[in-house]
Amino acid sequence: MKHKIPYILFLFSAIFTYGQVTLAVSDVKNPRVNQRFNLTVILEISGENMEQETPLRMPDLSKFDIIGSASEQNTVVLDAKKGDVLNQMVYQWVLTPKEAGKIRFGSVLVTVNGKIYKTEPFEINVKDNEKKSAVAEHTNHSNEVYLNLELKKNVVYKNEPAVAVLRAYSKDYDNFRKVSNLQFSPQKNASIKPINYTKSEIETSSGMASQVIGTFMIFPNESGPIAINAFSAVVGNATKPTKVSSNRVRLNVKKLPDGMPSNFKNAVGNFEVAVSQTNTDEIPEVDKPLNISVRLSGAGNFGSLDLPKIIDSPDYVFYTPQITTKTVPQKDGLSGDVIAEYVVIPKKAGSISINFENFSFFNPKEVQYTDLGPKSLLLNVKTPGEIADAKSTIEKVNDYTNIVLETVNTPVLQTHNLKIKNKDKINWKIVAGNLGLMVAVLSLFVVLKKRQEKKKVKPQQLRSSISIAETEEIIRKKIGHQFDENIEYLKILKENKDFETFFTAYQELNNETKNFFSVTNESEFRNYLEQNKGAHVAEQYRILSEKIQIEKYAPFHTAEHIDLILEAIISFYNEIIK
Repeated sequence: MKHKIPYILFLFSAIFTYGQVTLAVSDVKNPRVNQRFNLTVILEISGENMEQETPLRMPDLSKFDIIGSASEQNTVVLDAKKGDVLNQMVYQWVLTPKEAGKIRFGSVLVTVNGKIYKTEPFEINVKDNEKKSAVAEHTNHSNEVYLNLELKKNVVYKNEPAVAVLRAYSKDYDNFRKVSNLQFSPQKNASIKPINYTKSEIETSSGMASQVIGTFMIFPNESGPIAINAFSAVVGNATKPTKVSSNRVRLNVKKLPDGMPSNFKNAVGNFEVAVSQTNTDEIPEVDKPLNISVRLSGAGNFGSLDLPKIIDSPDYVFYTPQITTKTVPQKDGLSGDVIAEYVVIPKKAGSISINFENFSFFNPKEVQYTDLGPKSLLLNVKTPGEIADAKSTIEKVNDYTNIVLETVNTPVLQTHNLKIKNKDKINWKIVAGNLGLMVAVLSLFVVLKKRQEKKKVKPQQLRSSISIAETEEIIRKKIGHQFDENIEYLKILKENKDFETFFTAYQELNNETKNFFSVTNESEFRNYLEQNKGAHVAEQYRILSEKIQIEKYAPFHTAEHIDLILEAIISFYNEIIK
């Protein structure tokens, strides 16, 4: 649904620039009834003190069905020295005309710094479909299925996984049962792996139903813009199966930063490496195989990275490992473990070290490389004679017995069940002894309890002053308590679809947080986050603020966009109140 900005600007028929604000709407070329077309509105605001005060106000769209919508913000630095920044917001809708004829599309309005900007109205000439019989028209309408491919995140680093969701649209619920055989074409610049083909619940909006029919993971192996080819599916109609295709999406892949370690092998995410002997009870022995495993745990591009390998050594030999993958899809990629099981044979007695290659990875959240260093496993290898001498006499007898039982055929012996004869008389001496033992145990318990009560330590006097660390802890508890209440309130507003109050409530939470940290404005808060919480937290807050700014002033709000914003709010505030 998203396109290059130059291509969008090429389609624009009316551009009105007033000083530092540009508002434009794309041209629409004679669509047909029930035929989808894209309508794009672009808003550019240049200048540090320019503030958008109202959402985009769209004209009357009652003569169209709204199939879907999307938005994107781009920040372009025009002059870093002067601080000139261009904020570019792109809003896009997929519409279908309901009736033929000329439809007047009114002006799009927005208020910036107290001034109203608008586009010129224009007419859309909607053509009627070709004449068909009533039966054919109904058949075509009921069998109409559209596919739309959406990226959860369209800007990633090289080898960083991106999640793509394939959604089907139709006005007939029965069509979703007929969609099958999802396919995608292989690409040289990206690896695509299916996560699952589980269909979601059917959602309805403006008379059009939609359903998620597949989720995929995309691993780009080149930097720069990458076009992901269209996905396809088969709709099993009664007469003849029909193949439908989705839109193409564009993935912007950033280069990995400088400072790459020499042992870096395309691992992007957050990982840990552990080396161990599988059977710890087994004593390492010369020329006897051992099972050595290396486990890579964490989250990231498990499908395209290289595991650390064993380094060759004259002290041992090893064979090709058996790879076991235990991963589950998450929002940011695959999470779990990848285990490589090696068979290693020591070639000499004494202390030997099983050495592995260094492993390093790039963490996209912290935007830095991490080198985990060399991993090794120290073994104390013994000869068969040393192992035999170390055994006790009983262990030697047990080993000999086991060998006999395993190698010599022994006859099956007949056994009898052990039966205990019942006694008619009660032994009162045993009963009296048991009662006396119980009384002694209870008396001992009472005595110990009284001693513990006498040893209670007097409570320490409260200090009149508290340390800085304790003060920070009190503030964290206050913020955490206030945060939990606000989050519950935001969830209620989201469920009630009261989006205007949702953004107002978030602003109150944001102001209260600034007051807790004794900052007065936005720039001071960002400086505080960067100095006390780290650059990655400050960057997380900047991204969250941009998302809220886009959605707050968007003409339409969707539950999916609000869900993503609420998740980002919870993640950020959990980070700063740790």
